[in-house]
Amino acid sequence: MKSIRNLKLVMNVGFMALSLCLAASQGKAQGNYMGKFTLPVEARWGSATLTPGDYTISMEMDSASTYNYLVVRGEGKSAIILASVADHKEISNHSQLNLVNTAAGYAIQTFDAGEAGLTLSYPVPRNKRGPAAHEAELHSQLTLGVSTVGR
Repeated sequence: MKSIRNLKLVMNVGFMALSLCLAASQGKAQGNYMGKFTLPVEARWGSATLTPGDYTISMEMDSASTYNYLVVRGEGKSAIILASVADHKEISNHSQLNLVNTAAGYAIQTFDAGEAGLTLSYPVPRNKRGPAAHEAELHSQLTLGVSTVGR
């Protein structure tokens, strides 16, 4: 009688472990986001300065994380950029970079990663010329489409 109870316990624990493994592998099946874009102007992205040219972006898609790392490659440079997740959205086929023109030049403010269902935000240098300059900065934005790679 005791061996049957032990067998049931082992089977239940085994099924639970199998369920957890399957759920974890399905989460990992999301894979990586890979995209490409062309930057027409020099821009700061986090602590990196990118020159005009063609770039690729890759990141592990983990919508549960508060922070995501992007790897940006192009024009002979690679940068790892940390971003905070600003918003969770429905998954879409539309991704874009949103740049703002600051006193120091363009800076990437957000990355809408449609395929990951995330909007990632980045620190932008503050405009030190006062509130009127900050208001003008908000009206001087640039949006770049990001196309996915390998999908």
